[in-house]
Amino acid sequence: METPNTPESGNKPTHPEHEHTREQWLEPRPAQRTPSYDYSSQKPPEPPYEKSFIEGEQTFSNIISHLLKKPLSVIHTIDEKENFRWLPIFITTLIALTLFGFIIGSFNGVTEQMWAAPVKIVGGILFSSIICIPSLYIFCCIGGLDLKFSTIFGIQVCTIAITSILLIGFSPVIWLFSSSSNSISFFGFLALLIWIICLFMGLKFLTKSGKAFGMKHTKHLYLWAGIFTLVTLQMPTTLRPIIGSKDTKEPFLQLDEKKFFLQHWGEEMDTDINEPESNSYDR
Repeated sequence: METPNTPESGNKPTHPEHEHTREQWLEPRPAQRTPSYDYSSQKPPEPPYEKSFIEGEQTFSNIISHLLKKPLSVIHTIDEKENFRWLPIFITTLIALTLFGFIIGSFNGVTEQMWAAPVKIVGGILFSSIICIPSLYIFCCIGGLDLKFSTIFGIQVCTIAITSILLIGFSPVIWLFSSSSNSISFFGFLALLIWIICLFMGLKFLTKSGKAFGMKHTKHLYLWAGIFTLVTLQMPTTLRPIIGSKDTKEPFLQLDEKKFFLQHWGEEMDTDINEPESNSYDR
């Protein structure tokens, strides 16, 4: 005899909806689809960095060629090889800056600025590099670069050399406006713009060298690059006049009055606007 489904018997009543739910639970579920990715659109991984060195003998032309085409090979040669020839880089930098300064000084024709401007530009850039090399070494150490001082010195020397070679490329443009324009403000702005462009390309090599030697965070180098740029902009104001005037009695240096380079530029632009026919400037 069957016992009824009562609470006393211990069997709970079964509801038809519950049975339907259990049947659905026992049915095999469809396999879940895994999301598909288009790996063809992703960038392939970058190949590992391989060191390169100067190929062949360290002749003048070979070193300058590697400095333009494979500048990192010059740095690796300085870092790991012995008896590196620094003279070709120094001579190239000196000639390039001298030529750039000669064209700047020829704005007012044959005056004493034709020899004074090259001396001031070469001396100013070299002095700026000397006073900034300690901070570059400290920033590189803070950024995690374990390099010799000679290697960091070589990085800065190559940076200035690349900047100077680029200035030679822009020298015909500077010469054209120096011989055809009477606006000293425009000529000074053009020379400043070309210097900033060339310096930017040279400092780009600086940050690239840091990454090549394993520097993961290059913020320290960008900060140093900004400081070095400010130093090179202040130096022409300290050594003024650079462009000069037709007055041959103008002093070689004007160190008695201190000026910030933005203040000096503003005064020169105001003078050029108010007295367009005058050439007696201390730029």
